[in-house]
Amino acid sequence: MHLANPNSNIKPEIKKILKAILMLNLLVASIKFFIGFKSGSLSIIGDAAHSSIDSLNNIVALVMIKLASEPPDENHPYGHNKFETLGALAIVAFLAITSFELIEKSIVRFLNPVELPSIDKTTIYLLVVTLGINIFVWLYEKNAAKKYQSEILNADAAHTFSDILVTISILISMFFITSGHYWIDPLLTLLIALIIFYSGWEIVQHTVPILVDEAWIREEEVSEMILSTANVIGYHSFRSRKVHDHAFVELSVKFNTDSLQEAHQLSHEIEHKIIEKFGKAKITIHIEPS
Repeated sequence: MHLANPNSNIKPEIKKILKAILMLNLLVASIKFFIGFKSGSLSIIGDAAHSSIDSLNNIVALVMIKLASEPPDENHPYGHNKFETLGALAIVAFLAITSFELIEKSIVRFLNPVELPSIDKTTIYLLVVTLGINIFVWLYEKNAAKKYQSEILNADAAHTFSDILVTISILISMFFITSGHYWIDPLLTLLIALIIFYSGWEIVQHTVPILVDEAWIREEEVSEMILSTANVIGYHSFRSRKVHDHAFVELSVKFNTDSLQEAHQLSHEIEHKIIEKFGKAKITIHIEPS
């Protein structure tokens, strides 16, 4: 039986990085909400909501690291990794509500155009400041993700990059708004709502297979390597699943040997073959006599 610690590659430095990035993301979201309400621009308010999602992602990541570090117990014999999945679904609910509200408001604004207050230089300067912070966070996370081989930081960096693109598009739209083309604001708001909705859909696609215990390895992928092991007569009840970077494999194998010690050695050989090809996992092999 081999057990891969899902947090073996998660170093204390990653917690410090996530906490620092959380503070920066909260600062960015606060600035955007301020200038969004001040200017009356739906697109900037939508961008602020999009930025606040970055903060939620940081919080979920920090909670996941804490919960996932807990060892399996009587009530959670397979560990605590699915708590991260539940947290991700909570974010999806927030994303969906935010997206639909922005779509509704953008449609109302289309049907009833509103002349926005003049976009002053302070608003543009503040947007540029938030853009600079996001670019710094993106580069910082990308480098840290590469250094520590962290999927968490890599995924969060990708989301921050989408925030950068949205802010750039808003800065471009400021030119049209100052020229009296107020329709660009609800149009851009609709685009941001769709980006937020797509972000939620990506999370759903990743979390649902985990919740329903989708197979990690197909039986046909391992059948030959199991049957080619010495003294293996056959096997059955093959099952596998994966929660983030923590995988489980179970199967029953019938060996043509009367030696329990030899059967255990052959079981370890099968485990080694699976791990070598697919990566570390907790593999449980039930030995059956011939």
